[in-house]
Amino acid sequence: MNAQPVKAEPQQAAAAPSPDLLAVDDIRVHFPAPGGRTVHAVDGVSLAVQRGRTFGVVGESGSGKTTLALAVMRLVPITGGRLTLHERDITTLDGNALREVRRDFQMVFQDPYSSLNPRPGRHADPPADGLVGRRRARRA
Repeated sequence: MNAQPVKAEPQQAAAAPSPDLLAVDDIRVHFPAPGGRTVHAVDGVSLAVQRGRTFGVVGESGSGKTTLALAVMRLVPITGGRLTLHERDITTLDGNALREVRRDFQMVFQDPYSSLNPRPGRHADPPADGLVGRRRARRA
C-alpha cells in the first residue's frame, strides 16, 4: 500500500496544538511469498491522529487497510518504520510491555454494530444469556 503522509485535520481550530496521540511514520509490512518473492502489503504509510479526533482508513479491497491496522496493533511483524503512541515509541515493544500498552488502544472492525458492543468478545447475545450460570441464593 503506497500512500502519501496524511494528517488528521481538526474540524475546528484548537487553542494550542497538542501532540499526536498516534503517529505512524513510514510503516512497512512485507511478507515472504513462494519463489523467493516478497509481498509489500504496506509500504511507506505515514499518518498522525490527534487526541479527541476520529481517523478512518478507506481503500479498495486488498489495498492493505487491515494489514496497516494489524501493524499498528503490533499483531503482525513490522518490516520498517516507527509507531508512537502517547509520545512513546512502541515499534519494538514485546512481552509484558506490549501487553501493557495494548490496553490503551483498539481496532474497530468493518462491522461497527458488533465492534461497538459494550460487552467485549460477545455478539448478539439473547437477553437471558446473562442469567446462565447464576443461581439465586436459597432462603433458609
